[in-house]
Amino acid sequence: MSTDAPAEVNRLPLSADQERLWFLHQVDPADPTFHLSHTARLIGQLDEPALARAVAEIVARHEALRARFPVVDGAPVQVIDPPGSFELEVLSGEEPVHALAARPFDLAGDRLLRVTLIRTGPEEHVLSVVVHHIVADGRSIGILLGELAALYSAFCKGEPGPLPPLPARWSDFVRAESAEAADAEALAYWRDQLAGAPPLRLPTDRPRPAVASADSALVRRILRGPLVARFSAVAAAARCTPFMALMTAYQALLAAKSGQHDFCVGFPTAGRDGGEDDELIGYFASVSALRADLSGDPTFRELMHRTRARLLAGRRHRKLPLEGLLTALDIERDLSRPPLFQTTFGMTYDASDQAIRLAGLQTDWLEVGFTHSPYEVKLDLFEHGGEWLMMLVYNRDLFDADTIERFARDYEALLSRVADDPLVRLSQLTAPSGGERDRLIHDWNRVAPPARALFPDLFLEQVGLRPDAIAVSCGPERLSYAALDRRADELAARLDVRPGECVAVCLPRSVEALVALLAVQRTGAAYVPLDPAYPAARLEFVLADCGATLVLASRETAAVLPAHNVRTVLVDEPASAPEFRRVRVRGEDTAYVLYTSGSTGRPKGVAVPHSALGNLLAAMADLVGATPQDVWLALTSLSFDISALELYLPLATGGRVEIADAGTAADAFRQVRLIREAGVTHVQATPSGWRVLLEGGIGDPALTALVGGEALGGELAGRLRAAVGRLFNVYGPTETTIWSTAWPVPAVPGEVRIGGPIRGTQVYVVGDHLELVRQGVPGELVIGGAGVAHGYLARPALTAERFVPDPYGPPGGRLYRTGDRVRWREDGLEFLGRGDGQIKLRGHRIELGEVESACESVPGVVAAVAAVHEENLVAYLVGDADPDDVRAELAGRLPAYLVPAWFIRLPALPLTPNGKLDRRALPAPHAPETRFVAPSGDAEELVAHIWCELLGLERVSAADDFFRLGGHSLLAVRVGARLWATTGVEIPILTIFTRRTVAGLAAELEERLMSELSELSEEEAERLLNRPNNSSEKS
Repeated sequence: MSTDAPAEVNRLPLSADQERLWFLHQVDPADPTFHLSHTARLIGQLDEPALARAVAEIVARHEALRARFPVVDGAPVQVIDPPGSFELEVLSGEEPVHALAARPFDLAGDRLLRVTLIRTGPEEHVLSVVVHHIVADGRSIGILLGELAALYSAFCKGEPGPLPPLPARWSDFVRAESAEAADAEALAYWRDQLAGAPPLRLPTDRPRPAVASADSALVRRILRGPLVARFSAVAAAARCTPFMALMTAYQALLAAKSGQHDFCVGFPTAGRDGGEDDELIGYFASVSALRADLSGDPTFRELMHRTRARLLAGRRHRKLPLEGLLTALDIERDLSRPPLFQTTFGMTYDASDQAIRLAGLQTDWLEVGFTHSPYEVKLDLFEHGGEWLMMLVYNRDLFDADTIERFARDYEALLSRVADDPLVRLSQLTAPSGGERDRLIHDWNRVAPPARALFPDLFLEQVGLRPDAIAVSCGPERLSYAALDRRADELAARLDVRPGECVAVCLPRSVEALVALLAVQRTGAAYVPLDPAYPAARLEFVLADCGATLVLASRETAAVLPAHNVRTVLVDEPASAPEFRRVRVRGEDTAYVLYTSGSTGRPKGVAVPHSALGNLLAAMADLVGATPQDVWLALTSLSFDISALELYLPLATGGRVEIADAGTAADAFRQVRLIREAGVTHVQATPSGWRVLLEGGIGDPALTALVGGEALGGELAGRLRAAVGRLFNVYGPTETTIWSTAWPVPAVPGEVRIGGPIRGTQVYVVGDHLELVRQGVPGELVIGGAGVAHGYLARPALTAERFVPDPYGPPGGRLYRTGDRVRWREDGLEFLGRGDGQIKLRGHRIELGEVESACESVPGVVAAVAAVHEENLVAYLVGDADPDDVRAELAGRLPAYLVPAWFIRLPALPLTPNGKLDRRALPAPHAPETRFVAPSGDAEELVAHIWCELLGLERVSAADDFFRLGGHSLLAVRVGARLWATTGVEIPILTIFTRRTVAGLAAELEERLMSELSELSEEEAERLLNRPNNSSEKS
């Protein structure tokens, strides 16, 4: 590293936009994102001296092409070197032009224009022109190529240069900008326009990395003349330029793709006033932000007017540079995405000046072969010959080529629709249409029709087919189909209830409980399970709310019931039974009422008809290929709806139910032993339950596993898939009868899905007003079909709110609004979390499931739960992993706002009696330390001292965050420079973004210092430790 201060007097400040590019270069000096490159093949007799002289003349004319950017006193400065000789680089052979374009620049010492001539034949050359964006912009390239053509032509003829002297210098512009006072009016305008703007969240094909890269690719598409003419006419009729209209269309497309109506789009501005600066090469251009105004449901013409008004208003306040705007808005830096806007739109009206043309030579433009962009998607349109060339540069870390090609096709289709009807409304533009609508409504819901058979009839059919086969066993107790049928009849005869009444069943999981459920069904009544382990207040509420006319209990469970006036039958007391005549149940009759937690704290009873239960059993029999040889483990409390599948599917298909008693259900090792000894073939559990079974050593290639009831993470899916023969990830709310979708988990799960609809079921992904959203766009999952419950018992208003008419199916159909967020992928539905599982913290929208999955992917973490406590993100961890290690791992993989503030280790996650996570039982973290924590130790004191100097503070706490104290990217560079000058240890800029506190950065400094010392001799280490602090420049 050079520490010599530059001798040149011509030292200038950087413009605000140059500072931004300079900082991004420090983050990754090898990144060619900001290289402007033009390459052409030259055919004919080339005059190399004339070409070299022409390039030298251009460099002498334009100060910006002689600029360097060394660091002085921890900050970059711009030094204009005096005119001198310029060497044209001449190579022979087939030098790869993409390597020339991507070769890094040293901003401190290099000439930032490279012109290379490659001799490929006697009269054939390749000319490569590469300039760094920090000294040039798009207009500059046109100026450079135009002057090159004029000078080359003159020098070939032996004539003097024909160009007049420039009316101004680059340095004049830089000095004028630096002397301008901050425009308070512009700042107020942009604050009002952009404050609180959320990031654009386009659906990505892969998870977002913690640090965004510029690894990009390009998709091209030509918009032909007829479309260009029709759309241009629509723009002109609205008194809009093509740019305004095309920008409007781009916003509509982004709304359709993201499901958002509030986001920003960046667009380049020339930064020139058409005066003396119009012929200068330099970085005048900037990028401005346009916040979409898509409120209401406007026509496209109205949207154009809105866009036009905002663009013109912004033009009046364009003097505020982007970096200054980001600082003024106090936008928290997030290395995973560009700040403020994640996509840009640009248009070049005449691309003819962007080509190399030399007198007497045929010139053919060559593609460089590399594409880099700091944005997630960058759309540029180039007008040429009455057509528009669409160029979409996209981030390959996030998107597949197919996704962006579809993006380009959709943009063209949107332009065509608007050209046909400029009064089309936004909702019509963003909604799926044609083939996509058919796919969402019909193709992805193409399942077998609803089953008509009801469970009571299916069971009686099996009684007739195999009366002596074992139907149910629990420990030593075993009942054949005939015996189970007889016992159910005997108990049903004692009940004396009428069809449609509710019978509360307060029994633990047991053979007697199964007998009780079958008995209630034979009377035409509906059973209401009461878990004996529930609090008395909950049991009392359910009894009163369902209006039960009878309680079925045992002597033991009757003792735990609260006082009530409902008639009670004890199933374990002998009693004579009168003759019983079975009631023939109908599909619309209620089979059971199951109570789920309510958002208001008041449980709600879901009434499920026999037809829904029958369809579920038929669908699951199809899914797993049920046979009479199946043995299902009944492990779930009767108050959890999935218990119905464990109990009824084997009885409907001739298999056997193996009921786990309470002691076995509480012990993972006993569960695994029971599975092996009883020959269990099918097990169903929540992800939490499966973690327990995995700890108990489960593993059987003959086992079929169903996992549902909670979101399944990729790490658990992989472990579980390796432990069993078949694995199905199933999803469904109680209101649509246990499971509604299913996904066979592949041998290597990858990204987890919840699949598609089961038999007799329809699923749709919709927006707030039940409108379909496009494939890949997040929305609410609504479910229709045979599994939809009657509704909530005695809650007509809530039923009407959640069970709504189905606009996509036959008349009379209903949809259940799940409140869950999903999106369609090519291989099925992706579960994104509960609507209330999505939180907003310090302006960032956070999916708790994303944090949990990241934690669970860290070695040593068996399970993880994320929650919010007092405006801070908390992670609860089960396993041997050290919380500090998990924090460090997440800091390297997730955006900073997704890294929890607290990591709390638990011996196990608290579970409800249903085997689901009990969030209310998660312990609160200790109160955060709010008092001042003095820096301790040499490293912390050094970091704190540097921060105080640079931020203008009297003191900082060891726990203070650099960026919340007012730090920004350029100050972060100066922190790194000061630390290097003081200690000789180089801290990468990105590290200051990830280790943002005094304590964190000091720990990083100590770690790097110790690492360096370990590789040195004792003398070298002593010299390093006693290194004087005498450096003022880092180049």
